[in-house]
Amino acid sequence: MSIIIGEVGWPTDGDKNANIESARRFNQGLLEHALSGDGTPLRKGNIDVYLFSLIDEDAKSIAPGFFERHWGIFEFDGKPKYELDLSGSQKNKGLVPVEDVKYMEKRWCVLNPDADDFDDLPNSIDYACSLSDCTALGYGSSCNHLSLQKNASYAFNMYYQVKNQRSWDCDFSGLAVLTYEDPSDDKCRFPVMIDYGSSVSLHRELKGVLVAIPWVCFAFLLLV
Repeated sequence: MSIIIGEVGWPTDGDKNANIESARRFNQGLLEHALSGDGTPLRKGNIDVYLFSLIDEDAKSIAPGFFERHWGIFEFDGKPKYELDLSGSQKNKGLVPVEDVKYMEKRWCVLNPDADDFDDLPNSIDYACSLSDCTALGYGSSCNHLSLQKNASYAFNMYYQVKNQRSWDCDFSGLAVLTYEDPSDDKCRFPVMIDYGSSVSLHRELKGVLVAIPWVCFAFLLLV
């Protein structure tokens, strides 16, 4: 009987145990073992393994946990999250980023420092996060350390970027304002959306990564 491991991986965010280093160690060890031919104690030989997943899914259900949106080995813009040797022999240079990705203008939507009425702030944050991905703000996640003000800014910016930086989507009844100063820190990234016109070529190049992997015993599962 043939055995296939249908879905296996490690998330990089959304939980205190989901981080870049743990994901790198797990997936690298998985690849090395799957490609070694050692199999399992009761079944030697190659194992068909579907590594989950190529990129994050920012609209996936978070019922099991916030980590569900962070299984990708690539960022949404095609940049590798960490070094990963697909050969399993540590002889190549690892993952290759997508080239010539075009981004929208470097501007962010943040909490208005001049705002003085915050009665509607909780509802505004809830609304922004309901239509974007705020899972990085969860307990143990990469942006969990932010202040209350920066929490609001993160939520507003995620909504603003998802809406392709439309000016009217950075208002929230006067609670939000545009800035050209990147509010990111060394742990928490405030993203800028990729240019819509380049997103088609980006997905095409990412799918090309799947075709380029020559291993019979190894494949990536891409869910888009």
